[in-house]
Amino acid sequence: MKRVMFVILGGLCLGLLGAGSYFLFSKNSTNVVSPKGADANVTPTAAPKMLSWDDPAGFTVSYPEGLIMNKHDEDAVNYAHVEFTSPGKPGSMIIWVKDIPPGVSDTGTWVKKDASLSAGSALDTTLGGQAAQKILLATSPKKEIIGSVYDNALFYIEVALDDGGFWQSTTDSMVQSFVFKPINTQAGTSDGNSGSPGDSLSVDEEEVLQ
Repeated sequence: MKRVMFVILGGLCLGLLGAGSYFLFSKNSTNVVSPKGADANVTPTAAPKMLSWDDPAGFTVSYPEGLIMNKHDEDAVNYAHVEFTSPGKPGSMIIWVKDIPPGVSDTGTWVKKDASLSAGSALDTTLGGQAAQKILLATSPKKEIIGSVYDNALFYIEVALDDGGFWQSTTDSMVQSFVFKPINTQAGTSDGNSGSPGDSLSVDEEEVLQ
């Protein structure tokens, strides 16, 4: 009889010990905090606000707030000469709209006939949904040209790159937002003629915050 009681008491003790161990293990497991990654405390950089420029020469483009835009109103030769700079940062970006050079019929012949461009490395790309060329020039500073012959005019973006990559990323973003606006759809050209970008220079210019 004593032997039976001893066995029963031993079993109860082992059961209580096992239950207690399980309880303590479960409690400690719930209090363990997963280690944070190395970048867990890094606050993501907020995307800059974008402004939109609607140019009477036949395009719209969005650019980061904080850039300084100069329309170069003194330029009486080109249809558009819109320069962007950033305070304290080297480099710049200019959007040009010009007459098509003599002998140029499309974007490909433009690159071939311009000696300063043909010396660079050219790649097929798009600008505003149109076939375009991206030319990388090993100048000082290095330059990137993205251009297209469209609507009886030559449109191209000229970027003086900086070592920090600011203008490269800024240009990539702005190129994605670039949209052509056919001249004959703009205010002030109700006669229905497509004309050239210069025909619409009397259109009011505006800057809109998106």
